Amino acid sequence: MPGQLHFGDYLAAAFKNRWNLLLLIGGAAAAIIGPRTDVGLSILLAAELGFVTLMASNPRFQRAISAERNAAVSQQTSQTMSRRFLELYHGLDDPARKQFEALRVRCEVLRSSTEGHTVEQFSDEQLSGVDRLLWVYLKLLHTRLKLQRFFRTTDRNEIDNLEQTTRLRLEALPKDATDDLAMKKKRSLEDTLSTAVARKDNLKRAQENSEFVELELERIAAKLTAVSEMAINRQDPAQITSEVDDVARSVESTEQAIGELQMLTGLTMEDAEAPPILRKQQPQRARA
Repeated sequence: MPGQLHFGDYLAAAFKNRWNLLLLIGGAAAAIIGPRTDVGLSILLAAELGFVTLMASNPRFQRAISAERNAAVSQQTSQTMSRRFLELYHGLDDPARKQFEALRVRCEVLRSSTEGHTVEQFSDEQLSGVDRLLWVYLKLLHTRLKLQRFFRTTDRNEIDNLEQTTRLRLEALPKDATDDLAMKKKRSLEDTLSTAVARKDNLKRAQENSEFVELELERIAAKLTAVSEMAINRQDPAQITSEVDDVARSVESTEQAIGELQMLTGLTMEDAEAPPILRKQQPQRARA
């Protein structure tokens, strides 16, 4: 969100106004070639200070500067979000990218024509709900891909063997040994055991998250497909909007689950806001 402007920002904008700079340069030139340069420059400085202060205090000028600044910030934010969308989109493997595109194409009916019949256009606010669902769907595909890579590099049997072997080695240590070397061995084995248990728990949570991701992918795809079918059958737009809003609210827990996997997925809080997916052109394939 654009930040709140302060009076100093309006003063700076008034000073940098091209008409003000033109008059300031002209006045300075006239004062320099005049008979009393010091008096002329003093008058010019006082006039400039009064003019800039008056302009900066004008509500109409303030609204214009705020609108200009907010538009620039919004454009920059939109460009950043679009780059992030393309980064995640092109980061998917081919099957996942096709899966996303299939769902996105189904949703196109909400803003285009189907079989010669014009479907009532959604407003930007209505489309933003669909965009949010598509964005969550894309992040889920990204999360699933990261989890799959994690599973390929994690061997459950190796972790189990490490845990069992370490427990046996701990049990084999002399119970009454109190020398320094024996205590070092015990601490080392206990640390290895703790690490193995932590890895085992982490793998279990990853598997549970993977199951949840699959269920959410199915649910969101089913909901968006149902909404697109309602649009094709020219159902009440208010009902379609209500369906989209209900599903959009229901993905809050999904967003939370994705956030908990931040270290694995690389997704951050800055990825919470959805880019305009339906209102943008179909993503082009990344060049090899």
